[in-house]
Amino acid sequence: MKKISVILLAIVMVGMLSCSKEGPMGPQGETGRNGNNGANGADGEDGADGEDGAIPKVYFFDVELNKFSYESYNEAWNTYAFINNVVIQEADLVVGFVKLSSDGNGDNYWQSMPYNEFIDNSSFYIQHSFGIMDIDDDSGNDYYLAGDIMFSLRASDGLSPYNDMNSTALIQYDIYIVKGIEGKKAKLPAGINPNNHKQVKEYFSNEIQ
Repeated sequence: MKKISVILLAIVMVGMLSCSKEGPMGPQGETGRNGNNGANGADGEDGADGEDGAIPKVYFFDVELNKFSYESYNEAWNTYAFINNVVIQEADLVVGFVKLSSDGNGDNYWQSMPYNEFIDNSSFYIQHSFGIMDIDDDSGNDYYLAGDIMFSLRASDGLSPYNDMNSTALIQYDIYIVKGIEGKKAKLPAGINPNNHKQVKEYFSNEIQ
């Protein structure tokens, strides 16, 4: 089955993971801890205090395909990202969007994750997803720590999601976080659809001014 080319400028994933391992747009993130995996987006500005002290934050990640590595335990291509001075906790609300190459009309669009992107009107799809790591890795590598973000790509046929996983083509992610407080899960206000990128972006833009 023919897959789409990764010559896309931006091939732009909480739910498939069994483990759960801001401000103006920043430049491309730094390389992750191990020198090979992950990318760290630029920190945005702290938002104004919300209800119960919740502080909305937004982070942008531009991740090259060559930063993803195959991991057999979940049969997916994963990369790990961390945010400076931020550890995501269970009470935090985290909403993630991936920028995809076309909506069928030649326009780029943002899609909440997880999402199955069907290619060329076929049965082949690429699953975009993300998760939050909740355990320290004691296997001897330093790919991630608790509270780090894992971005994942999985092809429906079990093979590489894109033809050239060594490509420098970018996948773009927006991660929106509302910090919770102990014993109380953070949430968006009524009327804000967490799957609607425009609504979420506008809400955070207003809160972070």
